Amino acid sequence: MFPLKKRVAIPAAALLLSPFPVAAKTFTEALSSGKAFVNERLRYEHVDDEAFENKAEAMTIRSRVGYETAPFAGFTALIEFEDVHALGGMDTYQLPPPPVPGALGDAVIADPEVTELNRAQLRYRGVSRLDLILGRQRIMYDNQRFVGNVGFRQDEQVFDAFTAVYTGIPDFTLSYAYIDRVYGITDVFDADTSDNLFNIAYNGFTIGKISLYAYNLKSEEDLLTQNTLLNPGLRFKSMETYGARFDGGYILPTTVPLRLLYRAEYAEQKTERLQNVDTTFKTDYALAEFGVAWTFGGGAYALIPVIGNEILGADDSNRVGNTNTRLYAFQTPYATKHAFNGWVDQFLVTPDQGLNDKYITIALDLNAWATKILFQYHEYESDVESLPLGKKLDMGEESGVQIIKTLGPNWTIGAKYGDYKQPSAEFTTGNSRRNADKAWIWAELNF
Repeated sequence: MFPLKKRVAIPAAALLLSPFPVAAKTFTEALSSGKAFVNERLRYEHVDDEAFENKAEAMTIRSRVGYETAPFAGFTALIEFEDVHALGGMDTYQLPPPPVPGALGDAVIADPEVTELNRAQLRYRGVSRLDLILGRQRIMYDNQRFVGNVGFRQDEQVFDAFTAVYTGIPDFTLSYAYIDRVYGITDVFDADTSDNLFNIAYNGFTIGKISLYAYNLKSEEDLLTQNTLLNPGLRFKSMETYGARFDGGYILPTTVPLRLLYRAEYAEQKTERLQNVDTTFKTDYALAEFGVAWTFGGGAYALIPVIGNEILGADDSNRVGNTNTRLYAFQTPYATKHAFNGWVDQFLVTPDQGLNDKYITIALDLNAWATKILFQYHEYESDVESLPLGKKLDMGEESGVQIIKTLGPNWTIGAKYGDYKQPSAEFTTGNSRRNADKAWIWAELNF
């Protein structure tokens, strides 16, 4: 639909800030009276991963400059450029693909230096409760576990796509997307596709929202290229995922302001891959979360502990000989993966034995100081037992803390730290995951 992202000059002087009117009377007025927007994010990242020879660090600044026209005849147009560069010579890192045992060189930081067209879209909202977008755009469904923009990385994930959202039926949101190409956070994630995504959300229950989805992905890449160059999470000919999600809360009739939080999700996936012969894998996914939100101090503070269990299942029919070794597990190639299974990103591609992630998060919202603190702890094991151990594989554990403070309507600063501990010695043979920790400090401006 659009050519590959290319390095281009950004005409920043042409993108002057101006008010955004309700609607323009002429096409010329729509072009001249639109709205410019700017995002700047300066971030330092440090990675100490024992799977690599050297530590890594990066001081990068990400600049986005864009312009959206005023509405005219129901249409608006948006264009956005993005630039990511390292500062101060702090660029001792390498980009994905993921590590292999004994990898040499610097550890991985997935923030390439790029100058590119990030978004270019035409939007139509001339029919009540119908929103149509054509072009390079962000797509985010539900909690982004299956489709998201990977917003934490400096170079976000975008799509060449047509999307439609209809909210004309009370309490329903009907969403559809056709994706022609995905641009990932680095070039190794880019791929030509012909995907059809369906998501139906119903919000008419007082106790929560239910979503039904069908994400049918089809790679248009050369099959040889799929096996040698693409990220393992994208090495498929087709991937069909069907699932349901329930997300809600309930205010308890107590004198202390308490709100129960609960989430449940289940999905089944069928994946066609090309190995020595065509192989079809069937896997499933399950999530359960339960928590409580306690607001106190007249709304100045909130404490939100949550416990959860997420399982990305291994294929149960394809094994290696008479062993219990599996060949494939549930994958989420378009997800905002950094938000799941730990911030140290040890499980961006689900291991063939599957992943069982048991976790607890504790959020503390200090609204009086415009500050949010989040603690998390994960314990990982395989979904299936492994021979000759006769039990599930220990896949390590991780803990982390994040602090974000809002300094004003346009400024935020933040810091985050994650520490992954590898499993005990009996589980490390053939496992590339080693002790690793990552730290980030950033400042972000939006206007």
